[in-house]
Amino acid sequence: MARFHRSRIRSLLCASVVGLPALMAPCTAEPPAAAVAEKPIDVKPGAKPAGGRVGYTLIIFHPEMDAVVKAAGIEGHKTLGGPYLGTWHDLKGAKAIRPGKLDGLERGEFDMLLLASPHCYPNEETWAGALGLDSTAAILCATGLKNNPNFRLVWQTWPWPRANVNEKKLELPPASKESAPALRELEKVADEINAHHGRQVMVISPAAELSFELAQMVADGKFPGITDPFELWVNANMWEPGSHVSTLIHYCNLATMYGVSPIGLKPDFSGIKRGGGKSRNYAFEDLAPITDEQREILQRMAWDKVTGYPPSGVKKP
Repeated sequence: MARFHRSRIRSLLCASVVGLPALMAPCTAEPPAAAVAEKPIDVKPGAKPAGGRVGYTLIIFHPEMDAVVKAAGIEGHKTLGGPYLGTWHDLKGAKAIRPGKLDGLERGEFDMLLLASPHCYPNEETWAGALGLDSTAAILCATGLKNNPNFRLVWQTWPWPRANVNEKKLELPPASKESAPALRELEKVADEINAHHGRQVMVISPAAELSFELAQMVADGKFPGITDPFELWVNANMWEPGSHVSTLIHYCNLATMYGVSPIGLKPDFSGIKRGGGKSRNYAFEDLAPITDEQREILQRMAWDKVTGYPPSGVKKP
């Protein structure tokens, strides 16, 4: 087997619910239908939803994600910068959010936020005790809804396996049909937020869980062309995914964001660069190539995972 200011936040949250009928008046820029999350997205074969004004925040490989959205033919998708939350360590509730950083979100300028961080799961220490309706997720939802009743938060889980770099071995979580304890805690946060607002405002993109399934497939010899799951991440830097895991994440996010299948897409990643500084400056094309057979498997995995996972908000067709 492979080895793998509570009062301030409460008032903002309450205002978002009490004032919801007034908020249902048209916003300055009417949000597209794709941004609406009153109920799970009911997928219609061949349907292409309208794009939304989407903010990518914390660790998102923006150009790669946009390439997948473009390949899916999502018209009207607009990538916005921010809102700036600091580093991926800063999911610590109100005290970690600098004044003015959520102004655009509060004005209703975002239809959707896609957020990813290695600290994606609730944790008393890493979230500095800001859990439940005091969490960063709850603050983002309440703020986004204030002037955009169709706002949605897509919370991507982050695949960060533990590794023995010297021995080049991964330590993966055991396979299970049930959600892992950390994911269950995140689902509880989403459930609490959604119950508070009366609809599914926060959805979860299960990218980490899907990535670990891929790594297990590789370890079991069931994924063509790769025999060592350690190779799925870049230079033993275990928070930085290689081409296969990264692309799988983007497919998972696409399906969660827009309710469209990634099956059959051929995104163009040419010319897209990653990293920063001289030591980590490289292009996506420098990573391991993805064969047609591998691409098809990754796309099917992503679609099956998202449509079979109710917290994603996407219903299986």
